[in-house]
Amino acid sequence: MTDWWYWTVYWTVRIVFSLYCRIETHGFDKMPAEGSLMLVLNHKSLADPPMAAVLLRRRVYFMAKIELFRFRPFGWLIASVGAFPVTRGRPDRKAIRRSLEILNNKQALMIFPEGHRSDSGDLQQARAGAVFLAQKTGCQVLPIGISGQYGFRKTIRYSMGDPFQIPPDMPKDTAQSLIMQRIAAQIPSHQT
Repeated sequence: MTDWWYWTVYWTVRIVFSLYCRIETHGFDKMPAEGSLMLVLNHKSLADPPMAAVLLRRRVYFMAKIELFRFRPFGWLIASVGAFPVTRGRPDRKAIRRSLEILNNKQALMIFPEGHRSDSGDLQQARAGAVFLAQKTGCQVLPIGISGQYGFRKTIRYSMGDPFQIPPDMPKDTAQSLIMQRIAAQIPSHQT
């Protein structure tokens, strides 16, 4: 889809969210303007992907569960702004290839490394996919912590930490913990 369509949807969604809830952002000046970048966020709500995308001043691509593409008009809409389907619960080679293509083309990819929303709000363990992509491409990883509540005139907070890289030789479980620690450091209730 063309850039004008992406930015039209971007501004429409941004205005709607701004009218609905109070949005606080912290550290968004840390986001690199160019180069391969994987944004990693905790996942509280279905609103997280569009909200995060419209807070960024850079076009982003993101995985969305394949079920969201089954209602064709909605699937077309999210695909037109950078979403691509992923089958959860097993390795999805097509989604992995698309993610590698995005990162190898020095673009930005948004991932929720927990793999699904947390009903309790507690952080879950990162899945191995985010680690694989970061180690395979050498991209910068940018943690974003989401806290607060979505709701009419309620406050939702997005806090961005410093970019980091995952060394290719770092053990997978160590890297998974590192990703979630960096996200947790951006969430007030997880800070010590």
